[in-house]
Amino acid sequence: MFQPFLDRIPPRPPFEIRSVVEAELGRPLQDVFSFFDEKPIGCASIGQTHRAVLRATGERVVVKVQNPEAERTFRGDVFALKVIVDLFAPQVSPSFDEIQKQFATEFDYRGECANAITVRNNLLRSGRFPNVLVPRVYEALSSKRLMVMEEIYPCIPLHQALDAQAEIIAKQRGITKEEFIRTEKARIDEEARNAAAKGRLVRQLSSRTYDRYISVQKARRSWKRGYRCLYNWTIGIATLGFSQYNLDEEDTLVPINAAKLVDELLAVTGHEVLIDGCFNADPHPGNILYVDSVWPPKLGLIDYGQVKKLTNEQRYKLAKAILLVKAALEVDPRTDPSIEPIVHERAKESVVRHMFNEMGVITKFLDSDVVYQQATVFFGRMDAAWLYPLNVLQWSDKMEAKDPLVDISACDFLVMLHLTTMMIRGLGEMIQQRSVIHM
Repeated sequence: MFQPFLDRIPPRPPFEIRSVVEAELGRPLQDVFSFFDEKPIGCASIGQTHRAVLRATGERVVVKVQNPEAERTFRGDVFALKVIVDLFAPQVSPSFDEIQKQFATEFDYRGECANAITVRNNLLRSGRFPNVLVPRVYEALSSKRLMVMEEIYPCIPLHQALDAQAEIIAKQRGITKEEFIRTEKARIDEEARNAAAKGRLVRQLSSRTYDRYISVQKARRSWKRGYRCLYNWTIGIATLGFSQYNLDEEDTLVPINAAKLVDELLAVTGHEVLIDGCFNADPHPGNILYVDSVWPPKLGLIDYGQVKKLTNEQRYKLAKAILLVKAALEVDPRTDPSIEPIVHERAKESVVRHMFNEMGVITKFLDSDVVYQQATVFFGRMDAAWLYPLNVLQWSDKMEAKDPLVDISACDFLVMLHLTTMMIRGLGEMIQQRSVIHM
């Protein structure tokens, strides 16, 4: 339902974009770019991106241009939302304040440039993520309303890659893509509910299993393409072109390795959070590029307007919270019914004490059960077997109703962290790849 908002907001007119670019560069557009595509790659509420080629070097770049009215419109919309939230949902007002503060940083691309440079250098220095690409920023050509970065080419946004995959499967089954998505979602939901009712998880494929299947499908695709080329050059020519294959149509599915995808995204996020203390807080599918022109496929991570930075103390407290929750989950009766109650109570008490005393979480009633449940979901599991019979939104509403947050000023960084990990883990659930935080 919300997919159009990822990168399909109506574009601004070309003359308006050109005027912003030239005003920020301080010179005519053609002096800097030998080519500038007036048709945007993607459009969001704050700005839009265009392909271009640098005149000086011939390098392919992406130019991000801020909409002239973006900041004024945003502040007006946020003010209206703030009034509604305070009036009808005061329990989420503290979290909304942190989100509002974070999004307000998006209107100066110089900050985004600095963020992108920092994240890119951190990941390159680690040497742990050869299959993750962060585009290089041309800082000398960037300004408050303009950002120029290298183009990751060729690539496709992840949500489009998943969409294309669904299209092929639907075609093989003789139904529309919309029908396939609807029936598949219903099937997955039913399987998850049935398994959760028995305290079990839906079986999922491993990364190695995916790789083996992908290898078979790639070989099959090559064989079919070779056969069709041969057919076109023999029988196809003999029939004067009336009997030929369309080589542009692809009907052999080479799937995305969903297990590797989710594991890689969580690993990168975990490294950014706990090792670097600087993480991208907006990893939605529109900001993740899929590069399958190489093997193994790579991920391109873009858009660093929403970057959150943590102090050393915050990272230490967060790492301790994750370790305490991991230990508590191992001795939780929902994980192992044979666990002695006293063992679980001690583990639960350690988690609760850390959340209240060290992390600084303050709720209305200081309900230890609520803060424990929240910690296990935010730092551990959010699958159907854990939350049954509720989904994550119903569960969240239940926790807030039982013991609402009062003050998060001491741990406001958790808001963007939870949003970030929930987006990635939600993607995992959507593509049937249950994910547990392992930072």
